[in-house]
Amino acid sequence: MASQQCKLCSLIIREHFGEVVEKVSNALHWGPQTLGLIVSSSKLPSSKVKQALSVLIKYGFVTFERGKIPTIAEYKFVPTKVTLMLRFPRYILQIKNRVDEESSLLLEELLRFGFDTATNIILRVATRIKEEKMSLNGDLPYLRDKIQVLVQMQYIMRCPHPVDEEGDVVPMLGVAEPELFLPPQLNMKRLSLLLQGLEEEDPGDKGIYWRINFDRFHQDARDDLMISAIERRFDSNAAQLTGELLRLMYLRTDAWAPQSNAVPLVELRDALTKLSGNAYLAQYFDQYLKIIEESTGFVTRLESSSGMIEVNMTKAIHILTCNAIDNIVDQRFGAKAARIFRLVRAKKYMEQDQIQQLAMIPDKEAKHLTYKLLQENFLQMQELRKPTVSSGPNKTYFLFHVDLNQVARMVLDTCYKALANSLTRRNFEKNENSRLIEKKERIEGIAESMREQGTDEQQIQELVDDWLTPPERSLLESVEAMIKKMNLAELQVDDTVFLLQLFTYYQSTNIRVKSK
Repeated sequence: MASQQCKLCSLIIREHFGEVVEKVSNALHWGPQTLGLIVSSSKLPSSKVKQALSVLIKYGFVTFERGKIPTIAEYKFVPTKVTLMLRFPRYILQIKNRVDEESSLLLEELLRFGFDTATNIILRVATRIKEEKMSLNGDLPYLRDKIQVLVQMQYIMRCPHPVDEEGDVVPMLGVAEPELFLPPQLNMKRLSLLLQGLEEEDPGDKGIYWRINFDRFHQDARDDLMISAIERRFDSNAAQLTGELLRLMYLRTDAWAPQSNAVPLVELRDALTKLSGNAYLAQYFDQYLKIIEESTGFVTRLESSSGMIEVNMTKAIHILTCNAIDNIVDQRFGAKAARIFRLVRAKKYMEQDQIQQLAMIPDKEAKHLTYKLLQENFLQMQELRKPTVSSGPNKTYFLFHVDLNQVARMVLDTCYKALANSLTRRNFEKNENSRLIEKKERIEGIAESMREQGTDEQQIQELVDDWLTPPERSLLESVEAMIKKMNLAELQVDDTVFLLQLFTYYQSTNIRVKSK
């Protein structure tokens, strides 16, 4: 695991779970370990290590399996699950936009607890809606239906359970595929009595726990990424065509396949005509499809049949990643360096003289920018020998090239570093001004109590103005602006992280497919 990713994971875990859990997770950064080794390396009592491990396992940050000795478990850290915590607000907003606000509250409760039964989630959300007087539907049957919708849309799924005999010291966990997205069956009468505190009997889902299906959220995010790229490049009609093509693709292809099965053009045209009623898109359907195919390479017509089309996910993500890295080079080194980088990537291998000629940049400046990119690992250099020359200064020559996999890993590591720096800065601002922030929170609490008692709003505002001096108010505004800026920066950097993770996934998938 990269050092910057380790640092980021440590900061996230410390912020949300405290120093003890952070120490235990740090002990697992260098590979799977047994409980005894974790206690030894973390220098914490065994009881605290066990509690910390239970928290980490609950949220999916740590997994366990039988070690070399079958009666002893080995614990393994999963850093990618930790960094997903930065996306939790996105997941909640995604459900709010795609389903409704009640469903987003159910998802928020599940994210908060890691995994739980449908009964507990529904009861907590119903209680919260009632206590906070939200203008939402808190009826138990309605919330149960929303849980079932989330299951049917595969945003949440069942947790694995022990599949071995009860006597096993280290249980093996698993869940049958037909049960993975099987909606819970709840007794609403018992659930209602539980809410009122009149009964403690099982409503029908005892021992059935649910967790977040992150792949489903990432599937939506990937599709949105592709659709928005098409819309920026062309227009909303092309984006609508791409969105409908992806929907039809999922009917016949696994969501994470590198390349889709063939989709009939007739079916795509009919679907667009029926669902959208967009006469303009229907009229110029063939033209839109042609420019998307020729300009982006996202889709390809099958040579064997002109009436079929397929989506090449690997190529689409590859193109988006190239564009993102081009922009990074442009921002860091300037437009001329970005031109050299794009040129070398397009030509595969180039000598220094070729770069200077084709980039149309003065020789001295081109050489400086080329070696700057080489120094920062955006370009790689390969030495080759001339077969006809046995000795002398001209016996070797050097070719510059772009190893996109290496560049993507390097940029990903830089993104982790940027996220860690942003979290550190945000925490520093909060700690430095904690007294002032707590004072503001107390004042807001008092003001809210006064509003509930019917106090005039003008009187409340006058009291708030008296309690906070102008310098304190100015400092608070500055701190809040800084924290808001850091939050926005984290979201923007995470967009790049998500794209680079997709690129890494599809590249590794292609390697596995070719090796078979």
